[in-house]
Amino acid sequence: MKNHLLKTILLFFAAITISFAANENIITSQIKGRVIDYKTKQPLPGVNVMIEHTTIGNATNADGEFVISQVPVGSVKLVATFIGYKPETKIIELKRNGLDDVLFALREGAFEMGSVVVTGTSTPHLYEDMPVKTELISAKTIDQQKAVNLAQALGLQTGVRVENNCQNCNFTQVRILGFDGRYTQILIDGDPVVSSVGGVYGLEHYPNDMIEQIEIVKGGGSSLYGGGAIAGTVNLITRRPAFNRTKISGLYNSLDGESDYKIGAMAEVVSEDGKSGAYIFGSTRSRSAYDHNGDGFSELGQLKNETIGFNWYYRPTQATDLMLSFNRIHEDRRGGNDFDKPQHESAVAEWLEHLNWGAKVRWMHRLSENVDYKLAYSFSHIDRKSYFGGLGGDTPEDQLAALKAYGNTKNPLHIVSGQMNVHLKGHLLTGGFQYYSDRVEDNSVSNPLYSIDKTYTNFGLFVQDNLHFGDNDQLEIVLGARMDKHSELDDPTFSPRMNIKYAFDNGIIARAAVTTGFKAPQTYNEDLHIGGLGGDQRVIRNAPGLDPEKSLSISGGLEYQGFFNDTPILIGITGFYTKIDDAFSEKYIKNEGDIALWHRINSSGSKAMGVELDLGIKPTEGIELRGGFTVKKGEYEDKLEDFDTKDFLRTPDVFGYLRATVELTHDIEFFVAGKYTGEAKVPHEIPVDGQDDPMLKLETSDTFFEVDLGMSFNMKFIKSLTPKLSIGVKNISNAYQDDLDKGADRDPAYVFGPITPRTYYCGLDFSF
Repeated sequence: MKNHLLKTILLFFAAITISFAANENIITSQIKGRVIDYKTKQPLPGVNVMIEHTTIGNATNADGEFVISQVPVGSVKLVATFIGYKPETKIIELKRNGLDDVLFALREGAFEMGSVVVTGTSTPHLYEDMPVKTELISAKTIDQQKAVNLAQALGLQTGVRVENNCQNCNFTQVRILGFDGRYTQILIDGDPVVSSVGGVYGLEHYPNDMIEQIEIVKGGGSSLYGGGAIAGTVNLITRRPAFNRTKISGLYNSLDGESDYKIGAMAEVVSEDGKSGAYIFGSTRSRSAYDHNGDGFSELGQLKNETIGFNWYYRPTQATDLMLSFNRIHEDRRGGNDFDKPQHESAVAEWLEHLNWGAKVRWMHRLSENVDYKLAYSFSHIDRKSYFGGLGGDTPEDQLAALKAYGNTKNPLHIVSGQMNVHLKGHLLTGGFQYYSDRVEDNSVSNPLYSIDKTYTNFGLFVQDNLHFGDNDQLEIVLGARMDKHSELDDPTFSPRMNIKYAFDNGIIARAAVTTGFKAPQTYNEDLHIGGLGGDQRVIRNAPGLDPEKSLSISGGLEYQGFFNDTPILIGITGFYTKIDDAFSEKYIKNEGDIALWHRINSSGSKAMGVELDLGIKPTEGIELRGGFTVKKGEYEDKLEDFDTKDFLRTPDVFGYLRATVELTHDIEFFVAGKYTGEAKVPHEIPVDGQDDPMLKLETSDTFFEVDLGMSFNMKFIKSLTPKLSIGVKNISNAYQDDLDKGADRDPAYVFGPITPRTYYCGLDFSF
């Protein structure tokens, strides 16, 4: 494997050298200009000004000014894009002496219009022009929700659900198209560094302070990101410093009387010449345990989280960019009862202490107008201490057994990757490689028979062609494929994809996609979460001879994002179908003392199909309405033996959201949101007196509708200091599961619906 990686890197550099030699004599010049708001004439900072279909460009500074160097002379098509504004295009004739008076005046547009996204093709595109349908969550939307981490930020997106799967430790997973969380690939700046262990609690590890935006692509994406992107991809984009500022924020939540507060600080600084910049952030969060039904056992456990990190870039020239990022996350969480006692003296305790280190170094180089490449190395290292158990009695034997439930997990992950983009007439060719090594050493169970110490590796090569046809590039086709060799598979896995986009003259965009994915039989996130009845440990392991899963996804839809008269509107409808062969499911095997052993097995297959509807309108300036609804059906080809059903468990067939933003003035804003969750089939383990094995029952959940309401005020009473006050309430009606189990013998996995109860919040930010 190492020889293959070395040969690939050498070939990669050979291609770079040849491309550089072929383009070294191109004559270049410089473009300067400004970007302002069309109505207010005020400068717009952070606007992306790019040469269309290239990576050549720059962002405006605090005064709305931009400089783009090393631009080939001749006819140049410039595009200025900014989230919430309609992009503006200018065709200019660039000569050797350059231009210094280019002016863009941007008009407010519809919703995410003007945003730049990268996930669907691994190359930058305008949100509205992306050939691969992409959902976007902006920093503004995250702030409006008062989301403190990645998990909470995903709450208002079509076809996406985040759920709590344990009353004790509260591990979360994100479901796309109804599939389990293991089918969703979580990326950070395009790298799959959220590992097998990190996937259990990682959605809550990453604070809002480090998130610039979140991009979601549904369906298979293995041709770019490797195994795991079957249901979809969630890409957390961290902030790149743009101008000088500092922000201090505090948020206090009262969860039906229990406290949950977070304090954060960030600062970004950019050099006067724009060649370097740094973004530094830190936060701390503390949440008290919450007991909804008064049985003395938590529904939401105690939580403490501290995070620090930074992003730094340096541009030696206009054509090169060095980026370095780092983060350290420390989290302590505990659920169960008797929080004033040590874990082993409680009736039930699930305790985890995570220390997560992550870093990335990336080099980008634009060799010419038509050729650029990037090389990157990323790593994460998780050291996890854990306790899953409890004190079953007062005898010395019980106390000794309780002490055996402590454990430790180590999970180092390394990723090396390279990518080259070649722009030809009507083509954007992308090729590259990715290698990762993921070691899992887990001793979190009292019985060493079920411990894990294994290293999983994967080497992938991918190629993609983004083709444009027509006078105005009305037709766009993305053809791609990836070849992966996983250490758990004897043969390489081939994953092709195709995406098609056609832009009609009336503004309607049609998209269609056929994508594939795969998932190798390795250890997944839920295997390392151990829960059970009365402190017993539930362990999931792979059955012998497990085959990989392979998927085929087909989707198609129409979207209009434009203007009706002068009113911005969004209407979109998408149909989807995903089939997985040899789908993984779980089967109860037996109890061995305090361990309940489950096996992951291959079923004959599974499928999900449905329709998504997206709606949006800005009826007047300052008012925005958005909504998304999903109707789907997911089922296995064969019945699940333990529950006598083909239906997907824990996922509703109907769910959706509505949200509205009302800006009364530039400084006062209202925000209201509603989430509907339809009924679902939820597995339930019920202890039976005199029996080791629990009774397995399939329950039908209630439906839930949550309503959030918030208000924010910008208080400009101090010069150069902008305080912002936010107040509101989440889940006003206190929609919550009303048939939770009680006591030490409860099934902690029998939980569904809204994660938090009625919550009042108050936040205060200072920016300067």
